[in-house]
Amino acid sequence: MFDSIAPTYDLLNHVLSLGIDQSWRRRTVKMVNEVRHTCIADFATGTGDLAIALARRTDATRVVGLDFSPEMLRVAEKKVAGKGLQDRVTLRQENCEHTSLEDASVDVVTCAFGIRNFNDPQQGLVEMHRVLNEGGNVFVLEFATPRKGLISILTQWYYLHVMPFFGKLVARNKAAYTYLPKTIFEFAHGAQFCEMMQKAGFSKVGFKSFTFNMVNLYYGTKE
Repeated sequence: MFDSIAPTYDLLNHVLSLGIDQSWRRRTVKMVNEVRHTCIADFATGTGDLAIALARRTDATRVVGLDFSPEMLRVAEKKVAGKGLQDRVTLRQENCEHTSLEDASVDVVTCAFGIRNFNDPQQGLVEMHRVLNEGGNVFVLEFATPRKGLISILTQWYYLHVMPFFGKLVARNKAAYTYLPKTIFEFAHGAQFCEMMQKAGFSKVGFKSFTFNMVNLYYGTKE
């Protein structure tokens, strides 16, 4: 599914979020800049937007982007080359629940809008914890669903009707953009996801919410 939508993935991300997705990534990069971040692993890197932003806007000497979709990575490779970042960004096709990264080998792990699509999100968090150095930090950017009021109603309508419509129109894949909103509704968020992070071994866990609580940026530390 992700291979099939890779060519139009970036366009739809920007259109469906009205361009706000870029500000969410900037906020993530800002938090990464506040901690030690010489080496960063970007799980579920997709087409590489966050990995590229991290390479351009931090002092990291190495950013490793991991994803299971070869077509997504093909798009990412072209973008990395276009920015002249081949010496700082490395892309690998890998299962993010069981990576080839060594124990305690990176300072920061990031993941933007990917963990809800893992076969086993809890194992994904355990893997993030494994590869982090002691004192390292994790930042997970993920959608949430406001539970009350008009915003909740509008959000559900947008996810259930607008996203599939544009998915069919632009990506010629309504099924993918019906599946993706479904995962948002079903995935743990807020305090529930923080509990998952703690279960994986992270401490100092918390999150910040953006855009009417539609997106959460979770953070935690390996001690």
